[in-house]
Amino acid sequence: RSEAEACAKASEKLGVPSDLLRAERDEDVLDTWFSSGLFPLVALGWPRCDPRRSEYYPFSVLETGSDILFFWVARMVMMCSHLAPLEAEQEEKEQPLERTPGPFPHVFLHPMVRDSQGRKMSKSLGNVVDPLDLIEGKELDVLVAELKERGNVTDEKELKTAEKALRKDFPKGIPECGTDGMR
Repeated sequence: RSEAEACAKASEKLGVPSDLLRAERDEDVLDTWFSSGLFPLVALGWPRCDPRRSEYYPFSVLETGSDILFFWVARMVMMCSHLAPLEAEQEEKEQPLERTPGPFPHVFLHPMVRDSQGRKMSKSLGNVVDPLDLIEGKELDVLVAELKERGNVTDEKELKTAEKALRKDFPKGIPECGTDGMR
């Protein structure tokens, strides 16, 4: 997509003339799933050679949800299996290259947290509660206004569904629970 397309979409969404908007592409951005796939290596100093790597890599287990197996876990395994041996090759060129099995031998899949309609909890669906709202409390009108203002829910149908659920689940808002509400 181009910067012009981004301005046109923002103009339509915000109701502002597109000539008043400016979009600039950030040159230093990695795709989220791509960069998170590098995490096991980057956490231990990659691409530099780090002596701790042999002590801590591969990790023992990854705990995640099944919804991101392909997006994150598979990429992490493929990228680390491919890139980790290159680092070893640079460290000791005389020794044969050992292929690592991947960044972790075990993947523990936890169950998905779902809303009352069976949909996974997601900011883009508007069916999550901000933990700070539980701690500090928030009136219903403020919750609804924030739902609309945050811009996480871009689909009008989903926004109506989220607002309806919010009004049903918290008709008087969220009472202040303090940090005990998080235990």
